[in-house]
Amino acid sequence: MKRIIICAALLIGIFIGCKSTKSQLTQPGVYKMDKATVSGGGKDTVYPRTQFKIYIEDHFAYASLAPDSSVGFGVGNYHLDTGNHIVEINIYSSRVLDSSANYYVAFTRKDSAYQQKLKMPSPSGAIYTMTEAYTQLPASGTSKIDGLWKLDKAYIVKGNDTTKQSETQFKVYWGGHFLFVHRYPVANNATKFKNGFGFGEFTLRNDTLSETEQVTSHPTLMGRSFSIKINFKSDTEYSQVITDNKTGEQSVEVYVKLK
Repeated sequence: MKRIIICAALLIGIFIGCKSTKSQLTQPGVYKMDKATVSGGGKDTVYPRTQFKIYIEDHFAYASLAPDSSVGFGVGNYHLDTGNHIVEINIYSSRVLDSSANYYVAFTRKDSAYQQKLKMPSPSGAIYTMTEAYTQLPASGTSKIDGLWKLDKAYIVKGNDTTKQSETQFKVYWGGHFLFVHRYPVANNATKFKNGFGFGEFTLRNDTLSETEQVTSHPTLMGRSFSIKINFKSDTEYSQVITDNKTGEQSVEVYVKLK
């Protein structure tokens, strides 16, 4: 009996320890990258870029803007691996699109900051380490729209004409912040695409979603605020309509929530 009690106590201790670690590693948050460093070949190289990353309960999304205005992004789900590692599983990214890809990330957290390290093999076979340091941004409240959403359909209505839009877009809302990433055809060219993103703050009151673009790859959106009428068809689907007051043109988008 004594042996059984001791074993039970050990199992409880292990369970609590795992639960505590998992809680820490899966804690949602909105983060701004402070520094990105690639180490290998006997030297460290700092890569200047602006990057934001949002973790929710089981999904993440990030977007980066380099000095040359190129955009990189990734969307996926994640889970605890062992110890202080998490596995990020690609859903869609600027690098591999929707191809299957798992990334094993070393993850350390301290107060309002965290650091992640990812080992990357080079074409020559050498192993490099990408280290990213982040600071957590203040979050505010919860909202019905919190979560990761994928654009299901989009079209432009102008008078009696309706034009379907062809782009891949994801949008995450959490803690009063939003981040959208997308890959879209250039000038209706089916073979040439560009990447883009937008990051900012939002509020949702009744059927009105208010968004302010704080950082974006689209100069015409920088600093602008939008008041968007939305309609929840269910907890996992909503639509929005943005009307151009000058032309009367309407942009209609329908999103579905990823589980």
